[in-house]
Amino acid sequence: MSLELDITLFRPDRPGIRKVLGDLEADIMELIWERPAGGETTVRDIFEILYQRRRLAYTTVMSTMARLAKKKLLQVEKREPTYLYTPAVTKQEFISYLISHILEDLFVSFSGPTLASVDTLSNQEAAAHARTLLDEITCRRAEEEG
Repeated sequence: MSLELDITLFRPDRPGIRKVLGDLEADIMELIWERPAGGETTVRDIFEILYQRRRLAYTTVMSTMARLAKKKLLQVEKREPTYLYTPAVTKQEFISYLISHILEDLFVSFSGPTLASVDTLSNQEAAAHARTLLDEITCRRAEEEG
């Protein structure tokens, strides 16, 4: 995937996409991803849904959606008299992008210790170890989402 999203924050203590997005940013992206594929939306559309959940200003939603466009998560097109927003990536593309970049960063940052422990394992042991780690990640993710 040749995406280049502008995501620089990582909070491991937060659930799901909130690890890299603020609460309002995450809420907005979830709402936009729930819309039919290729569907355009306006700030007003999103504001009306969010306002029912929590009282916030129209300008707050507007500036947050503009920030998501700067981060390259939304595409924006000006059509008088409004701006139309569409997702720049699907939710699955976003999650895949995050996982690959987080793992890449971890391997780069800790390649010495990581490779040292793998070098002492046989191929079968390494595969079993990787499966165990994947199972742990899957369980943690299910707990976070559930």
